[in-house]
Amino acid sequence: MKFKTKKFIYSSILGISSLLITPNRVYSNPSGYFEERKECLENPDFITPSSKEFKYCIKENGIIKKYDEFDNLVDIDIKLDELIEEKIKKETKKSNKIKVVRSPNKELIEYKIDDEELFKYSCEAKKERGNLTCKNKSKKELIGIRPNGFYLKKGLREIENKRWDKSTKFFDKEIEYNNNQEAYAYRAFSKFKLEDYLGSIKDLEDALKIDKSDIFSLSLRSRANFKLKNYQEVIFDLNKLITLIEFKSNKEITELFNREINPVANNYFYLRGLAKSELGDSNGAIKDFNLEIINNPLNGDAYFQKGLEKYWVERDEACEDLIKGVSLGAIDTSSEFLEDTKESNSFLDELFTGSDNKSLIDACKSSSTKKAESIKQNYESEKLNIDIKNLIKKYYFLIPIPLLILGYTIVKYRSKD
Repeated sequence: MKFKTKKFIYSSILGISSLLITPNRVYSNPSGYFEERKECLENPDFITPSSKEFKYCIKENGIIKKYDEFDNLVDIDIKLDELIEEKIKKETKKSNKIKVVRSPNKELIEYKIDDEELFKYSCEAKKERGNLTCKNKSKKELIGIRPNGFYLKKGLREIENKRWDKSTKFFDKEIEYNNNQEAYAYRAFSKFKLEDYLGSIKDLEDALKIDKSDIFSLSLRSRANFKLKNYQEVIFDLNKLITLIEFKSNKEITELFNREINPVANNYFYLRGLAKSELGDSNGAIKDFNLEIINNPLNGDAYFQKGLEKYWVERDEACEDLIKGVSLGAIDTSSEFLEDTKESNSFLDELFTGSDNKSLIDACKSSSTKKAESIKQNYESEKLNIDIKNLIKKYYFLIPIPLLILGYTIVKYRSKD
């Protein structure tokens, strides 16, 4: 009986022990915790002003994760907008080491976000009618500010979702707190998309004051100025852009053109050519269109615009360029060009009045048809002449007989008279 009792007690102890050493239920896997920690350290919501000693991350449930400069998690039990009671901490420095001493007195602590800054409110606590309240005046301590680039990243996310208005608001805050050069440039891009070209140019001017060699800003400003018909400014920006690009490697140039947001437009020669054309520099425009064709051989618009420039000087070459441009996808805008030109040129008005040609492309095709008919007529006439010559060569010995008969007849009739 004693043995059985001992055995029962021993089994019970083992059973209880096995329960005690059973692992607790896991609510978060290690990889998830690692990724969460990594995200917080790389993109904190707040950082300590000036020293950047601590990083703070706010979770959706209001819990504040606080990491020190060595990326260690500290102050686990703090939460946003929640009153906390804890013993007063006093820091003492000894032998270059900071020692935290907790006082027996308690304090009330509350963490709040005011005007995009993280504050710690605190006061010495006292009990009053069973409730804790502040014994004296409370203190307000700034413990966190938004890190550089925080609003920039939020603005870029809005650009990716094509929410241009919302993105500008985040860039406004980034500029206000950090005077970030990229924020000016990206806000200009959003304004460009909203067709606020003047606002875009203003932001790009600010961006270029900070970085005069920002190719992205030069490219975008040239396009915004073109929209506003500031053609001289377009040429100025593109001259500088082209000079900067000449010093880039092929890899760097590819990266400029392939950036996801606000890439450099790779048709800069074409755009400069259009600006020169608008200012009446036809030769300069043709040179730029040729450079564009070398860079982008499939740019039909470059061929088409070159054809427009040359049409009144070198008609055949111009027609080749116009037709090739349309074949490569260019839209035939020559009818609009003719309408605009007719208003200031009575000769063109007479030339195209009553004509079936509604555009220069039609005129080129008509010209090609007439040219083909003329060549055909010339060919047939030449062929006829050759045939006559061949007949004469073949039957030349028969020619004297008809002439002798004709001469005899004439002499006979004269002798009778």
